[in-house]
Amino acid sequence: MDHFAVTEEQIASLRLRQKLDEVNEAAQTHLAPIQDHVNFTLQCKILHDMAFILLLEISNCVENCSVPLSRVQQTFESEMAQFQISR
Repeated sequence: MDHFAVTEEQIASLRLRQKLDEVNEAAQTHLAPIQDHVNFTLQCKILHDMAFILLLEISNCVENCSVPLSRVQQTFESEMAQFQISR
């Protein structure tokens, strides 16, 4: 290849790289708001799901913790009834 052809190829390569950079920058500029919206929507969904899971865990905990208390209350009421009958 002669010097002229090499120079032309380098110029063409440089112009192509510049155009690719321009296209990439334009795409990033136009897609950034969409990406932000998608990220925001996903974060909201994740937080909503986490809140729901936490609410279920709290509900299960309250339910499980109330069982022994309910048994104690039933036992107490039964003992009080027996005590009143025997008096």
